[in-house]
Amino acid sequence: MRPIPGKQARIPRAAVVICAIIMAAAGAVAAAWPTSQHSATLPHASCGSATTHFLTGHTQLFRADHGALTCFVTAARTCKSASLRVTEMGVDTGTDYVFAIKPGQASCQVTELRQGYSANFGGSQDAVRTAPCHRTAVTRMGVALSCGGRDVLIPVKVSAPSPLSG
Repeated sequence: MRPIPGKQARIPRAAVVICAIIMAAAGAVAAAWPTSQHSATLPHASCGSATTHFLTGHTQLFRADHGALTCFVTAARTCKSASLRVTEMGVDTGTDYVFAIKPGQASCQVTELRQGYSANFGGSQDAVRTAPCHRTAVTRMGVALSCGGRDVLIPVKVSAPSPLSG
């Protein structure tokens, strides 16, 4: 189609509508994309930190700060204020948790604070989320908690490395 001299080219209405829809969708995706700039961060853990690959009712820790687990288990047993940071790490994403014990008038209150992270595309962190926990037991195995409908064990010691890992 050859333009006619002196006539302005018209863009079909359908093309304008399609471009507007595409631009609106691109804006929504950009607004939802996680960024690394979050003002909310997890609080400092008074007992220190530990690391695992799976935080479950059968957690096995492969690293912990010296004295961190003893500090947390003792605080849970006696219901004293304390907190422990646990990193559940995968290959390039994971979740950081802080389990905070606060003595209550009727019972020992425990709160789970968690923040997901990703190392992909320059790194990002999710917003901090909280969930109430119930201290279900403190045994020779560790501190058993029920947080947000799932069971969590904070072991009393770091697991021995498996023969296949070394």
